[in-house]
Amino acid sequence: MTGRLHVPVRDFETLAAGRGDAAAVEMLWNAQLGRQTLGLLALVRSEPALTAAFDLLARAQEAAPAEAAAVLTYPHVTAWSAACLRELAGGGRPFAAGHLRNVAVAAALRAGLEFTAEAAVHDGAVCLPTLGRAQVAPAGAEGTAVVRCGPSGAEISTGRRTVAIPPDPHADAPGWAGLRILRCVHDGRVLRVHLDDLDPFRDGHRLGAAPRLTAEQAAEWRRVLADAWSILAGHHPERADAIATGLTALVPLTPRSGKALGATAAEALGAVALTPPEDPLLLAESLVHEFQHVKLSALLEVVPLTTAGPRECFYSPWRSDPRPFEGLLQGAYASLGITDFWGVQREVMTGNDAGYADHAFVLWREQTLNTVDFLAGSGLLTEAGERFVAGMRSALADRPGAPLNPLAGILARDTIDDHVLTWRLRNLRPDPALLDRLADAWPAGTPEPLVDRPALTAAPPGAHGARAELRNLLLRDPSGFAALRQEGPDAAQVRGEPAEAVAGYRARLRTGPADPDAWAGLAVAARRLGVPGAGALLVVPEVVAGVHRRIAERTGVLPDPLEVAAWLAPAAARAPHDRTAGFALPDIAVHSGIGSMSHSSRRPSAASAASG
Repeated sequence: MTGRLHVPVRDFETLAAGRGDAAAVEMLWNAQLGRQTLGLLALVRSEPALTAAFDLLARAQEAAPAEAAAVLTYPHVTAWSAACLRELAGGGRPFAAGHLRNVAVAAALRAGLEFTAEAAVHDGAVCLPTLGRAQVAPAGAEGTAVVRCGPSGAEISTGRRTVAIPPDPHADAPGWAGLRILRCVHDGRVLRVHLDDLDPFRDGHRLGAAPRLTAEQAAEWRRVLADAWSILAGHHPERADAIATGLTALVPLTPRSGKALGATAAEALGAVALTPPEDPLLLAESLVHEFQHVKLSALLEVVPLTTAGPRECFYSPWRSDPRPFEGLLQGAYASLGITDFWGVQREVMTGNDAGYADHAFVLWREQTLNTVDFLAGSGLLTEAGERFVAGMRSALADRPGAPLNPLAGILARDTIDDHVLTWRLRNLRPDPALLDRLADAWPAGTPEPLVDRPALTAAPPGAHGARAELRNLLLRDPSGFAALRQEGPDAAQVRGEPAEAVAGYRARLRTGPADPDAWAGLAVAARRLGVPGAGALLVVPEVVAGVHRRIAERTGVLPDPLEVAAWLAPAAARAPHDRTAGFALPDIAVHSGIGSMSHSSRRPSAASAASG
């Protein structure tokens, strides 16, 4: 890009291709630094009491620009300042404006200045971004402390308690919790990232930031991250260099129900929040995924790519709920990076992991391609956005998508069908009058053509499907899958026993006719088995399920779901087959490609604030 946007053409093009080297990331971070400085100046103008803190910050910038910049662009500092500026814009007074004092103190300490300054006390502690936290008062206490830094060292005092900051501020000392740094080296490439379990502004995504980790927990993070870094540095060197440049903080999340979770927040660029990682391969995938969100969020601050409003929502293959257009772009961009990751991994891995990587690549590539094609034809992109999405499309086309392992392709097809069907059943509502007319015509009449689109009525986000997890387990750990000895239609479908699966889903629908997972499972198993009615279930599952319930309401007897589907098949064949259908749905009935995986066995759900 040229002109006022100040994004070099080369950087724009490499970012559009899903990559972006260290220089491109540094360019985006420099833009972030400029915005941050202007924002803090506006904050100080509204809060004259912070002038001394701003002056100290200016001294630090003059003495050690890089050290001051590291504090100013630290993700939780940018998240804090963004919240303050939002409150100012709304006519309010930022309740946490005093944290600027702590930001200035941290920058001054890193710059090696001698000074005396105030710092804000929150919940009994003084938190200095990028350095650590001093407990200077009982929990719950608020107020200010005095920080003194001279030739003999630095200390923080409230008058009643004084805490000395150790020479290495990242180490623990009496009253002081140092912000740990994880350092990983592989093939000469170095990753240095804060493991931030201290900063009071680290939970902007509201996912439950974990409290201070034990030394043993931190060591486990270090071990798994080192192994993940060896994968990235060894097989994805350009991505590794970009991540090393822009990733500055990992925020541990409190585990929830054994489910892995990862997130980024657009206002905390450079931070990735994760539940404790266990698998280096899938942690490497998560870092690629989340850093894609980080890059795109930074670019969107500089270059507008979309014209869509926040109320327009669409189908996303990575979520159970409809997503706004920018979220869909974010999801596609993250998935572009993951596609490239698995495209490389399937060529270098062996054994079961190779089959899993093949499945993941084929799945991510095809469904990302579907989404990118929708974005390109949406009419909701700026001129720069059209160029950006064209670059994404070109990058996908450069990687052939055929599976190397037939089973990987079969399971990938099942996963995409499963997701689309479940999404439709959860979020689309056919016209009630249409359902009444069809129920009236059952079983002897001829169903009318299904020419109208159903209404989009978003359901709350749901849990990720168990069948996708079972497919992942079957590919990556066949013996573990066998050891489950799981019964029921889900396991039968994944094992490749569609007749047993169809029977099981029929039984489930006799007791739970509104179960979207059972309807989707029945459709996939029926397609595999080639039974009559599979086509209607694949094209308009929400109509089949709706008519099924209407008939039961009128007659008091639940009809066989496949008989209803077969009866509706002629009408479904005339239903609209455009891929967008008002909500960007791929037409799975006629689509012959393979779809995209929305999760791996460890992959965080797309809970990012920016995620698609």
